[in-house]
Amino acid sequence: STMNIAEFRQIYPTDTLVLPSGESFPYRYYKNPQAKATIALLTGGLGLSDLFYLHFDCLAKEFSVLTFDYPICFADNKELAQAVAALLQHLGEKAWFVGQSLGGVVAQIIASLYPEVVDGLILSNTCSLSKDMSPSAYAHLMNMLKSQEKFKKLLSVLPFSAVKHSIKRVVLNQKKDGLTSQERTTLEAFCAIMMDLLTKEYERHMVDLLIDTQNHFGMTKETFITWNNRVLLMLSEDDTTFTQDCKDALIAVMPNPTVVTNLNGGHLALLFRLEEHIQCIAADVSARV
Repeated sequence: STMNIAEFRQIYPTDTLVLPSGESFPYRYYKNPQAKATIALLTGGLGLSDLFYLHFDCLAKEFSVLTFDYPICFADNKELAQAVAALLQHLGEKAWFVGQSLGGVVAQIIASLYPEVVDGLILSNTCSLSKDMSPSAYAHLMNMLKSQEKFKKLLSVLPFSAVKHSIKRVVLNQKKDGLTSQERTTLEAFCAIMMDLLTKEYERHMVDLLIDTQNHFGMTKETFITWNNRVLLMLSEDDTTFTQDCKDALIAVMPNPTVVTNLNGGHLALLFRLEEHIQCIAADVSARV
């Protein structure tokens, strides 16, 4: 039977790093004595690392694993990256960053600013901040940012329960061809965690982090040359959140990436194809350590 979220929190309790600035950075870290590598899981735009609890538990069988939310006290991606680098240094770790959606962009920002804490990049259904993306890819990303600006305005006027329900609706309509009963169960559990943890203040913070990514445009192949042949891109063919142009720009900016496109399940394929994703990640990292 699958572990539930309560069991997960008991087995992998949170710890907190207090930074020199006095800010607290809560995280979950499992040090696997047999591990040849450490994996840091970077969650997407909802910013809730507990949504990845099954990935954490599966990966912990083979690796050391680290996960965390994106605390409000780190107001932008630069501050967040600095805090993540401090956390890894505190743990004496370098990590393979597994980033889903916004998490994939955050991983690229961390790599560009603090390469010394990054062993490799595993990016799922995300985009790049490449200097050389096509005009249509750039336009698509700017439209996404504009819609986030609109959403931020709505957040200040709508009751937050209504906002959460509309997010839930979007999540449950993830797959165009409908959900299998297993997928629906997975998503219902995902939504229950989200409904429980998400607050208006935190959602506003996540929107700010998303909007702030535009301050990190201009990345080139040079930015990532350190990770030549240490980048895995998991880009589901049926993920429509990012256009093919956006995906192509990500592939082009990375040095000799391994590109996997057949893990389908829409934008949240990482959830629906849990076993395949874990196998794909584990095989890729193990081949390179």
